[in-house]
Amino acid sequence: MSGNVNMYRSEFYQTLLVTQDKFNKRVAAETARVGMLEKWKGDLSLTGSNSARPSYLRQDVIDAMSKGATDKTSIGVWNERIRSLIKDHYGGHYDCIITNCCESAILLALDVLAAPSHFGRGQAPRSRYLALFESNAEHHLGYGRPWPPKYKDIFADRTSTAGELGIMGRRLENLDVLIVKAVGANYDVHGIKSFVTPLLTHIDPVQTGARLRKVAERHADTISAIVGLGYETHGYGYGLKSDQETSDLKKIMGDLAAELDIPYIVDNARGIPFLGPHPDKCKAAVTTFSMDKVAGATTSGLAIGPDCEMVSLRRAIGVHSERFGTTPTVGKGSWIHFDPGREAVVAQYAALKWLTENGDLVRSTVQRLFEIVKEEFEELNENWGNQILIEKNDSEGGVEICYSRTWEHEAEGQMGIPIFCIEDKAAGVNLLSNGLGILGLQPPSCDEGIITITPGRGMLNADGYLIEERARVAVRGLATVMTILGDMVKA
Repeated sequence: MSGNVNMYRSEFYQTLLVTQDKFNKRVAAETARVGMLEKWKGDLSLTGSNSARPSYLRQDVIDAMSKGATDKTSIGVWNERIRSLIKDHYGGHYDCIITNCCESAILLALDVLAAPSHFGRGQAPRSRYLALFESNAEHHLGYGRPWPPKYKDIFADRTSTAGELGIMGRRLENLDVLIVKAVGANYDVHGIKSFVTPLLTHIDPVQTGARLRKVAERHADTISAIVGLGYETHGYGYGLKSDQETSDLKKIMGDLAAELDIPYIVDNARGIPFLGPHPDKCKAAVTTFSMDKVAGATTSGLAIGPDCEMVSLRRAIGVHSERFGTTPTVGKGSWIHFDPGREAVVAQYAALKWLTENGDLVRSTVQRLFEIVKEEFEELNENWGNQILIEKNDSEGGVEICYSRTWEHEAEGQMGIPIFCIEDKAAGVNLLSNGLGILGLQPPSCDEGIITITPGRGMLNADGYLIEERARVAVRGLATVMTILGDMVKA
């Protein structure tokens, strides 16, 4: 394969497809050099932040679930214990609600705070929430009909969503989503399956904020919320931090929402409660977490926010006041499918309690993982002009590798390390993921030029400590697969 300027990008990716057998054989030949042991294959993962591949539970969480399953403590008491942990850390003006998963927490927040009311005579109005065209957009942008119309097909094939009960089926009644491109971002088409891929490392927060304001003013009579991701790294466009703590772009979005007197809802599915900047810094009304990812619980979601906002969510789901409130047929009846069971609630409490006591352990684990990634990627990064950004993120409990800048010399005839769009995942043609599978590694998300490594299955012991030998083998495997793909580009 050649990175010659005469080769179109679409031809480049199709050539990858044709030569994937050669790629697979080269990866397989590197298994011994990577150090992958037969007994580790299938049990060693580069992620604990994927719904399909969450981390193993720590022993303390397993013990808490076992004990909690048979004790006489009501679920309402466990809920109150979680509320106390949240208030202890974020302040007494904060509250929370526990849901089945992060997606249900987002849907609940949008339905309660952004979708229009259906009560009263006459036709129901429409409302619109404002969001950036960013990575992982199929999650938090999927609850309204896209506007402007040119985006109506944006989620058509994301992770096999065809049919009324796919992503299209989650859309709330009479709710639109105003999709806005970020200033400085690049929306090129990448991937073997080929789709628009947001490349966000050069986002200008101030100009992007101005564009969001302009759209908000244009739709001032209908706009009801601003929604965005909570991942504060350059790969997701939130890496610029004037105070070295909170993303400038998140602050701008939160300020705009406060000025318009609408909620700012933050999807922080991969985040860890307590370890990131305080939501007050960006005026977030609701921040949602997927507690079964790096946070260490079983499958469940958590939404936190100022109590003035959270009380509406708690009333809607029927957990305000008593366990099911005073109107269970209205509250719990509307959202019964969001109600987590005893084991999920107990596990979430145990995970949160552990985090309040072991934040330094999480940070030290992230730091050591960061050092390992830097060491194993040193040669590969030098070969690509140090255009691979490696950034640690305590609030996500991991390390982000963003390689989209390897494409910045395309006009000079040099293709970059292949970027796989999210449709490639569903089609089974993401060669990064496939190559890791050949080595016996469970892959992280490798979409849109961003790879987030979090200590996943087999990388941590039962008490939450990093097993460095395994972590190094997993990271070396990723560097090896990316090196082979890079060699194929330059061949």
